[in-house]
Amino acid sequence: MSFSRKESSIVSLIQDGLSIVRQTEQEIPALVDAVARGDWQACRDRRDRIFELESQAAASKRDLSATIAEGAFFGGVREDMLNFLDKIEKIADKAKDAARLITLAEINDAKAREILGSDDMKQFLANLDLAVVALQRLLEGFEIDRKTVLERVRAVEDYEETADGYKQKVLSVLFDRSRGIDPLTVILVRDFVFCADDVADNAEHASDVATVLVAKGYG
Repeated sequence: MSFSRKESSIVSLIQDGLSIVRQTEQEIPALVDAVARGDWQACRDRRDRIFELESQAAASKRDLSATIAEGAFFGGVREDMLNFLDKIEKIADKAKDAARLITLAEINDAKAREILGSDDMKQFLANLDLAVVALQRLLEGFEIDRKTVLERVRAVEDYEETADGYKQKVLSVLFDRSRGIDPLTVILVRDFVFCADDVADNAEHASDVATVLVAKGYG
């Protein structure tokens, strides 16, 4: 099955919402860089921008969910589409949570800031974004065919796995160097990393829903 004209217009709106979600998580690397440099005004500015974008993403999700729930759209996959929207919005929500965590207190420890500015951290954050980009391409794949969708599902999974690998590297360095770092700072950085990792996790969860949609005949 392919989407009807009205359904395709809603999918286009989902793509617009996903674009806002991506803008939200795209702010994280700049925020982390500001923390690593000790630029607290830039930290606050980036955090506030993430909060603003997440609010836009949440509003988009609410409107689209209401449209889908109230209209005669998507046949037997309406719940799956609502689940898909939920996973997408959680990407922005987790970006917001991560931004809140890393700005709870000024991180002044040189070792901790070095870890935040490390290449492994940059690669970790880059692959979070790549997972979301792959999810955008996956959604576009529904306009092509099922095979394309499934191929792009795998791409999301690959970036999530790569991000997970860099997450482990960052955490290993954090705990190896934890002696001499304030324990609360170690906990703050650790919790930030786990929360940021949920960005890629939710992109993968959304791709799992896309697999269900293909299994039910869409694409």
